[in-house]
Amino acid sequence: MPREQFPSSEYKLLNSLKPFLHYKKSRRYPLPIGDDAAIRTCSAKERLILTADSFVQDVHFRLSWMTLAEVGFKAMAINLSDCAAMGAAPDGALVQIIFPKALPAAKTVADIRRLYTGLFAACKRWDFPIIGGNLSAGPCWIVDITLLGRAEKPGRLLLRTGAKKGDTLWVTGRPGESGAGLAALARWGRKAVPRRYKELVLRHVRPTPRMEIGCALAANPLVHALIDISDGVAKECRTLAYDNRLGISLDAAPACVSDVTKRVAAELGIDWREWYLGGGEDYELLFAADPSFDARPIASHSKVLFTRIGSFSPRGAGAAVPFGDLAAAGMPGGWDHLRKNLL
Repeated sequence: MPREQFPSSEYKLLNSLKPFLHYKKSRRYPLPIGDDAAIRTCSAKERLILTADSFVQDVHFRLSWMTLAEVGFKAMAINLSDCAAMGAAPDGALVQIIFPKALPAAKTVADIRRLYTGLFAACKRWDFPIIGGNLSAGPCWIVDITLLGRAEKPGRLLLRTGAKKGDTLWVTGRPGESGAGLAALARWGRKAVPRRYKELVLRHVRPTPRMEIGCALAANPLVHALIDISDGVAKECRTLAYDNRLGISLDAAPACVSDVTKRVAAELGIDWREWYLGGGEDYELLFAADPSFDARPIASHSKVLFTRIGSFSPRGAGAAVPFGDLAAAGMPGGWDHLRKNLL
């Protein structure tokens, strides 16, 4: 049987990636990849959300610390977390990959396929397809994803606004563990990280976006506002305070900070609050809820920790976010691309 002749090497590569797209022909997506654009069939009452994020080598990840499969998974997880923060379910993704132009052709193909195994793992876990994208050579690896999400019928979409005076502030999971994992990587490198801290490393390189929890929170009328923790608890709190023209008081000893985070902080001589407040990349959910909100049903079903970490008060737009001696201790305010890279 003669070998199939493809129009180009790029066409051949894209054809070989089809098993990693998690695409199944459906009413919503009648057309697989290969045309100039994707087609999404919508119903009259359906609402879609769109979000996009870039994942850049030596800015967001290092290949000495992460495999390409982990890069692919985390690039998708970042976008999924934004979807979860709206209370939406993932619907489909567009993936743009820039690969290092210095790589030999054979290695480029192999590496792109490795990256796609991570993308596919996320698509399979949360059951949505990759519906298109682009490939290009460039100075380094860049994974740029545009994700479509949809409101679960007859659900609502949660916003950052909507918090009320007297609301309680809640967080899922254990913020700070990703920052602790990153610090462990910086101290020991991926291969030499002590076994006792390997789970922290996994929290950094393979985060779990809280998809089901986001939808459950959106379905609960006692939940008023929602944001994900990509840039640190302190920065996300300042955003919620500013957007809702309220103040936020944070508990000085939050029960959600894990013992292993505190242990590695002591070993490295770092204040654990730096990771909890400013570490970022936890991709947990931070939300405002009525004081009568009961987290136990969602927590029990999801097997994820829910912790009340503060409250909202009428303190005006841009009010400070007190946390013990936060200012005096010089605690970080969270990741800021402009301050870190441009100013």
